[in-house]
Amino acid sequence: MKKHRKGTKTSIKADVIVLGCSLPGIVTAHKLKKKFGDTMDIVVLDIQGVSKVLSKCNVAFKEDTPADDDTDSLDDAFNITQAKTYEPSLVILDSLAKHYLIKYTNEFKIPIPVAIINPTENESTLDKLFEYCDGTFVRFNNRFHDFNYLNFLEKFELNQYQNYLDKSMKCLFRHNSFHDPKQRKRLLYYDQTSMETNICQALLFSTSREIMRTTVKLVCGAPADTVSLLFYLHQCYRTSGPKNHLDGQNTRLREKLIGHCRIRLWTQLTESIADITLPAKAIKNIRTYNDADVEHVMLETMMGETTYVCSLLAMALKPDQLQKIQVENGLLPDEEATIAKDLAPGKAKKFLIQYEESFWEQQGFSGDILSIRGPIIWAMERPRLSCTGSVQKYAALIGYLMVKDDETDSKEAVLQQLVSLYGQEAGSPVTYRESSIADIFVPRCGNYVGLRVLTNEVSPRGLEWGAFDVFADGDVASALEAGHSAYLHLVSCLRPQAQTFEDISASDWPTVLNDSPFQWWFSRINVVNTIKVTICTTAIIAAYKLIRSYINKN
Repeated sequence: MKKHRKGTKTSIKADVIVLGCSLPGIVTAHKLKKKFGDTMDIVVLDIQGVSKVLSKCNVAFKEDTPADDDTDSLDDAFNITQAKTYEPSLVILDSLAKHYLIKYTNEFKIPIPVAIINPTENESTLDKLFEYCDGTFVRFNNRFHDFNYLNFLEKFELNQYQNYLDKSMKCLFRHNSFHDPKQRKRLLYYDQTSMETNICQALLFSTSREIMRTTVKLVCGAPADTVSLLFYLHQCYRTSGPKNHLDGQNTRLREKLIGHCRIRLWTQLTESIADITLPAKAIKNIRTYNDADVEHVMLETMMGETTYVCSLLAMALKPDQLQKIQVENGLLPDEEATIAKDLAPGKAKKFLIQYEESFWEQQGFSGDILSIRGPIIWAMERPRLSCTGSVQKYAALIGYLMVKDDETDSKEAVLQQLVSLYGQEAGSPVTYRESSIADIFVPRCGNYVGLRVLTNEVSPRGLEWGAFDVFADGDVASALEAGHSAYLHLVSCLRPQAQTFEDISASDWPTVLNDSPFQWWFSRINVVNTIKVTICTTAIIAAYKLIRSYINKN
């Protein structure tokens, strides 16, 4: 890093500048620093000017870590002083989420609880609860995504819809067909179709529709009418399929709720790049700058007292932070700027309620709840996050709440719901907390293809968008992947000979193969389509008989 001062103005020059201290940004900076060390000038600009406050969960790493309310820990959350990292060979790497979580937690020797990385290992055999819109509930012993708590037709159409989503996901995300014109046309169709539209077209019964709407809210942090079908299918692809969100291998939902890996990875990565991180005032303008016929990127602060110049700039800001910065049109065309700035922040709300004892287990319940009524829409018994094999749990429930427009506390409604499900014992908790989660940013319907092009392709214009933080706290694994991809893009631009097989292979994921045409056709069979076919067939037969009768009379 080269620093020049002229009067009251300061100029800082580097090979690479990472703008923002988001998780993708600090992953990018960490990888570059680890790879090149002092042979490359790397600067991270923390435009917030303050460090993120850590939670109590970090006491295992730093004894002097300040306390914070942004944690799900109760008293001393757990003791991991003798914990070890979870052995990757024991985990089925069936999703990108697990792939990147294990890669980076192992690098920093961060233990991952079995309850997050492999939820089915200690799955309870006790009964679960499903609550209808009218408050009635069903007790059952299977997984939520088996839909055995529904009647035959509801179960049939939901299973068929899940199969349809699964086949669509496999068809859309084949690596060898992205540039096929027919495939691109299909991608645009899926991108312009909202989940609400698709749900209403495919599902007939209100209960089936509400279950899917609830699932979309849990996965995307947004209502189904604002989420495109393509965007939802890509979230399914990242977690290996559309059938594992409500239970089973739902690592992403559990990590978003508990925040175990996010907190620890952010802490370790921030410490790793502390010596190359500079506090910076708000950036006003980003433009190109020519020096000896070589084009550079220049960043100017609000008051103009400091300028930053680099060969490549990695944008690691959140979309709402980008709103306040003027970017030269040559670096960011208006169409791409509109896509980036139109991203809507997803919203989720979590709760934690603790009791003196697990009375639900005495009644034969596991604590798992799925409700389309609310305010609790998904809950489970809070696991003790032990990394040493312990399966002991807290007498507490955690989960997601329905997000309201107002910020009113839902405690009374939550207690009322739990009392209706478990009895009067549920009305006397020891503690209750609820808080908001900054979920992933959701693109407008029709914008996701453009967003993927912006963030996934190497930019020739001096700006790297791979680390653009559209994940917030909603998808830690995607944030890690984005940072890793941005690192690869930067290396390919600056020093392509420095790329290694290990770096590139870490970002590869096996190609999803197509199913047979018969399987695709069979997945399209559902109650709605059956009714349509029946009506059309009946109309054709009736018309045929009328015509035949008319001919016979003549």
